Amino acid sequence: MTADFTFFEKSIREMRTYRLTIPGCFERLKHPAFSRGVDILAEDAHFMLVRGTHVLFPGCPEGVRAINQRFGVDLPPEVDDFYKRWNGGLLLHRELYRILPVQEIIATATEFRSCRREPTEPAKLPWHMLRFCEVWDGDYLALRRRAPLRWEVIWASVEYADNELLFPEDPEVGANRLLDSSFLAWLRRMEETDGWPWGGRLRAPRDWPPGTRIW
Repeated sequence: MTADFTFFEKSIREMRTYRLTIPGCFERLKHPAFSRGVDILAEDAHFMLVRGTHVLFPGCPEGVRAINQRFGVDLPPEVDDFYKRWNGGLLLHRELYRILPVQEIIATATEFRSCRREPTEPAKLPWHMLRFCEVWDGDYLALRRRAPLRWEVIWASVEYADNELLFPEDPEVGANRLLDSSFLAWLRRMEETDGWPWGGRLRAPRDWPPGTRIW
């Protein structure tokens, strides 16, 4: 049975206006791949006023098959369904979420392992955590397997190696990285909360979202 993305398709058709206050967001929205879906209404050194909606790339006919084959995993059907419709893109909310295309998920996984000098062959280390989304500050959200077809969404800070995120020594630390029980649950929460907070307990009370919705 195909996952129901009706709620998300409705969001794609909705035009929204945001006042962004984080310079890192400014540069992301000026990237040619995303600028076609977002109009910059005003800008100075401290803020950017934008109007637009999510910018999504055409779907990958084979879904996430390349990821499954490369790493010897089985991502859940809802993730496969999503990528058959949209091969990554940018979610425009109070926080910007860059959803990685299939090939970039593969490249990012191997790059992080190489930088940390961890094995990059599936037989030497389980590939049960895969980064699929980048937030404005360079950190990632990742899918982490907890059962054959149950992959939860976690915060994957660049400060931690894959082993630390897969097998945290402190159970409480591991629990605090958990964001949502599934990819679909995460996507629904992003729509319901306009993308904030992306990390719940992972954000301090004084933190604020990079953007404010005007209308």
